[in-house]
Amino acid sequence: MSTLVEIREQFVKLNGRFDLVDDVSAYADNGADFYIQAGSRYLDRQFVTPFSKAKHYESAAADTWYKIFQECRSILDVWVANDEYRKKLEKRDVDVFRAYYNQPAGDIDSGCPTYYTPALLRTHPQSSTMYIEKFVDTSYTETSKYDYEYNGVMWMPPTDEAIILEVQGLWYSKKLTVDADNNYWSVNHPEVLIMAACMILEMSYRNTEGTKDWKGSIDTLMIPVEFDVLEQETSDRTEMEG
Repeated sequence: MSTLVEIREQFVKLNGRFDLVDDVSAYADNGADFYIQAGSRYLDRQFVTPFSKAKHYESAAADTWYKIFQECRSILDVWVANDEYRKKLEKRDVDVFRAYYNQPAGDIDSGCPTYYTPALLRTHPQSSTMYIEKFVDTSYTETSKYDYEYNGVMWMPPTDEAIILEVQGLWYSKKLTVDADNNYWSVNHPEVLIMAACMILEMSYRNTEGTKDWKGSIDTLMIPVEFDVLEQETSDRTEMEG
């Protein structure tokens, strides 16, 4: 296991950029974390690992019909559950969804949710108020939230009781911000995380060859990991009968 401060130490030792730490004895951040965080997000987007997918849970009160959340790269499945049932919602295209449920949510009878769609959250011009839906006399908003920081889902009908929402999807690894922090990459593949940070640094120099060299080294180490994930997903695949 490697913590952020340990990753930071090896990062500057490898590339010689000791100006990116504030105190060589303590290896305090002075710019190094920018490259480490960028490297972690690059790895999340580039490679499939056993921890690429994750489940995110939200509590939803009665009459709720949407939820927003951060750090989600892609929504794959949406489930709802309470003490009596667990149900997978059917996905619908956002235009089909909005055309069918074309009334203010407060005017739609509540019930057991059946359909969902990824929420279209971006509005223009940008503001600190996020408009989930807007009608002539009614708007559903989230204040002090910028739409570019969030992803979300809408479902219908609005739930008629309190539920737990489970969103399965692709999520970014934990952001490394405090010296003692760790995430999937720092724990399982610290050398790859350091290489990715060095690659981002080379990109900032506009050093094409250096960037290619680091990328080649990262690929050499990570492609077998992707093969392992593929083997697990395809091994003894069977269907369950209900």
